[in-house]
Amino acid sequence: MPQRVEERLRPITPQLAWRVAVLGGIAFVLFGIVFFRLWYLQVLTGDTARVAASQNGRRTERIEAPRGDIVDRNAQALVRTKKAAVVQLVPSSLPASVLKQASDYQKALSAAETERLANERRYDAFVRSLKDDGRKTTKEEDEERKTLKKAASTARKVALPTIPPNEKDLAELYRRVGEAIGMTPKTIHERVIRSVADTPYSNVTIKSDVELAKFNYMRERPEYFKGVEVAYVYQREYPEGKLAAQLFGSVSEISAEQLKEKKYKDVAQGTRVGKTGLEYQYDKYLRGTDGATRLVVDAFGSRDDERKVSVTNPKQGQRLRLTIDSDLQKTGEQALAEAIQSSKYQTRAGAFLAMDPRNGEILAMGSAPSFDANWFAKPFTQKRYDYLTSDSTDAPLLNRATESAYPSASTFKVVTALAALEEGLITPTRKVDDDGGTWKYGGREWKNAQDAVFGPVDIVKGLAVSSDIFFYKLGAQANNGSVIQRWADKLGFGNKTGIDLPNERPGLVPNRKWRNTEYEKYVKCVKKAGLSAGTTEALFECGGIERGWSGGDNVNLSVGQGDLQVTPLQVAVAYSALENNGTIVKPHLGKAIEDGNGIPLQEFRPKAKRKIKLNPRDRAAVLEGLRGAAQEEGGTSAQVWKGWPMSEFPIYGKTGTAERPPNADQSWYACFVRDKGRPIVVVVTVEKGGFGAETAAPAARKILSEWFDVSSPAPKADTPPDTAVETTVTR
Repeated sequence: MPQRVEERLRPITPQLAWRVAVLGGIAFVLFGIVFFRLWYLQVLTGDTARVAASQNGRRTERIEAPRGDIVDRNAQALVRTKKAAVVQLVPSSLPASVLKQASDYQKALSAAETERLANERRYDAFVRSLKDDGRKTTKEEDEERKTLKKAASTARKVALPTIPPNEKDLAELYRRVGEAIGMTPKTIHERVIRSVADTPYSNVTIKSDVELAKFNYMRERPEYFKGVEVAYVYQREYPEGKLAAQLFGSVSEISAEQLKEKKYKDVAQGTRVGKTGLEYQYDKYLRGTDGATRLVVDAFGSRDDERKVSVTNPKQGQRLRLTIDSDLQKTGEQALAEAIQSSKYQTRAGAFLAMDPRNGEILAMGSAPSFDANWFAKPFTQKRYDYLTSDSTDAPLLNRATESAYPSASTFKVVTALAALEEGLITPTRKVDDDGGTWKYGGREWKNAQDAVFGPVDIVKGLAVSSDIFFYKLGAQANNGSVIQRWADKLGFGNKTGIDLPNERPGLVPNRKWRNTEYEKYVKCVKKAGLSAGTTEALFECGGIERGWSGGDNVNLSVGQGDLQVTPLQVAVAYSALENNGTIVKPHLGKAIEDGNGIPLQEFRPKAKRKIKLNPRDRAAVLEGLRGAAQEEGGTSAQVWKGWPMSEFPIYGKTGTAERPPNADQSWYACFVRDKGRPIVVVVTVEKGGFGAETAAPAARKILSEWFDVSSPAPKADTPPDTAVETTVTR
């Protein structure tokens, strides 16, 4: 009898049922994923996808916006923007071996600069130690100083790598580019290495201002110049060349580090931003708004220039009007150059500035040596960079008015005078004996410059004839407290002035706490290093503060010597406070932001930093001393101002001759004119310039002659005794 069908079917085992369930579950999940993905694409992102699809044949290219111009207070152009044809190489097209060369080159440069900075610290420590030692240096010490100075002045040379021998395609590209624009492959490779080492993600500018014929030749043959961009870009142009060159700064593509900064959060990669100087300080105004071109491209990504989709035009940056007066700036730079040339010592460095004491507007500011600012618009060679930054060439890139600090010698005596008067250490009529021209203190003899003898001296005469003995005694009297230091701080020394330029130096007003703290660090360092204090090894390892504070340090400070470090701008701020009766102004170069037609959009009127209360009697005494120094017979700069119309434009000025061994003396002059309509403060300093009245003061007269339209020439100055003789101090 045949079996039933049901009986012929094998029963489903539990294992089989489990497998079927798992497979069914997987199939269901997969189906669900596909379903929900289709739903996401069709419903949620359908519109976005359709727009994206429509863009498949299009590309957006950024159109760089030209930066705003920079003009002087009278709207004379100082910095403009021009369109230039450039040849650039895209870094992403470079082989890995070249990128590694650039990276290694950057590391080598950093190591060389680290060595130079270490040698600079050793040199500074060595010079400070010799100064504190108070004895004549030996021949071996002089040789050591020269060796350290040479090592500190310039970093060791780092050789640029050659074209990798295995990169035949790159060498061929260099050859083609070189033949087209008239450059050797070696020069092209060096520029590539330097540029990539500095800004790895920015296009490398091989040459700018390319001739039109060469530009068109390369642009029409892109297949021969793969990885090379030939385009028009905006470049800065400086119609006045060297004029105020240190103020403007440079512009280049934003770096990867800058892109992370908050101030650049809305800036796209590839945007050119201000890197230094006024370009950096006012970048958000000068930088315009980029435009864009939306292009049609074919299947190979090549652009179709005949089918533009749309263009958004760029918007030029706003115009920056400065407080600078170009005519006064030119006169100041010429006067400084003549002062440097007239120095009896070989020198080429100095600075000057002119400022409105009412509001801190910088009317002129210059530094020497200088350079043609148009260099910034072209690719830098290593030789040019070394020239601009090396101490061996006196670093033309350095703005000595704000970035260099020196002892200001007798120009600082106004601080000591005010401090002593305001704190009751002396009265305007009290006389101090200066009979023998020497004074013993701390086991040493302190002298007037050129062994001058002035007899009984009060504060007015002390300033007029620049009696060192008078101020030495005030310095010793003030050593029990911090009288001079406190008033120096009130007048702005030891702190940044707040000028609208980066890299300003704060300077240093030495006091007991500072020197004792540094000495304690030296002692701990010597002990930790297992060295003997006072040795050269300990000096190089631990610095140059080999003793604590003593009364002699305050004596040196009283005449602007010793460890005092001030900038010419700080001197101008302090003298402005004397002219304006106690207002500490905030110096500034920016006057207004304007549109392209010169219509003001925003004016800059920085508030004064503070107002210090000056006793009218004390201020009058100091002013009378400065007046006597410039106008009375025997005044340290009276010879310079002979023939000047004092009744119209009375001069209040102070010379200074700072000792900076092993260098020749530094020449200083600070003065102001109390004119109701056009008051002005002028400060001039010349490194290795000698006496203040010989070099710096005549330059100040030329600057004021331009400002007040006075044509009388300055007579040749005598050499008055204005040198503060620094004497090494002991405990």
